[in-house]
Amino acid sequence: MKKLLCLAALLLAGCSVWGPKPPVERMYVIECGENHVKDLSRWTPGENVGKPFVFGDYCYLIKHANGWMLWDSGNPDRLAAMPEGLSSAALGGITAYMRKPLEASLKEIGVEPKDIRYFAMSHSHGDHSGNANLFAGSVLLMQAAEYAAVFGPEPQKYGFPAANFEKLRNARVEKLNGDYDVFGDGSVVIKSTPGHTPGHQSLLVRLPKRGPVLLTGDAVHLVYSWEHELVPGFNFDQAASRRSIAALKQLVKETGAQVWINHDREQHNLIPKSPNFVE
Repeated sequence: MKKLLCLAALLLAGCSVWGPKPPVERMYVIECGENHVKDLSRWTPGENVGKPFVFGDYCYLIKHANGWMLWDSGNPDRLAAMPEGLSSAALGGITAYMRKPLEASLKEIGVEPKDIRYFAMSHSHGDHSGNANLFAGSVLLMQAAEYAAVFGPEPQKYGFPAANFEKLRNARVEKLNGDYDVFGDGSVVIKSTPGHTPGHQSLLVRLPKRGPVLLTGDAVHLVYSWEHELVPGFNFDQAASRRSIAALKQLVKETGAQVWINHDREQHNLIPKSPNFVE
């Protein structure tokens, strides 16, 4: 009877199913660089030929009752000392910037790299793994396929900068083979979304006030890409990419999650940035 009365009270009050203190307390969205490109059509096949564009680049710091988790690490902090950015013709004419070091952004909210319990990246390209070496003391959460590519004999074959992972070789690691409930309570769940890279992954975060948020990583690069299911030709596996997009869209139907797309700067302009946070 007591349980029924409690359930009725929750329904009447519209309370969170997590009770008075939800496991995820807040999430910080940290600006982790910009990538300026000369030809957007590389990311939107058949469209925007010759159009220059600026991609945002963001890291997400999650405060859970049982510790901090960092998702993605952005462009390398060393780029903050390069006001003109770092250009790479090999990557399709990208110029990468880092206006403020990630380590400084963390310090601003009272967090140091050693405080991060779990560290995970959507994938291992340089604009998501630029500061990975800072988190060698964290538990690394990576799909087994991605781990094999990063620490195998030819990481460059996948576009992975080996230097970004030198200090992670001896890190504690959970090699994942699919979805993974990070804290064991359903509040932060890694979703396996291969295609862009062999072990690409996305993240579902259940915030106490805003509700579920889906961090897509580079499963898609823009809101437009999500809406039109655009898959760049340079993805590791285009067929797998399309399956992953379909799976994410089904997840959104099931959960009602807001979709946050890492590189869509226009979308992120509407989201509070660190040191402010989202609840």
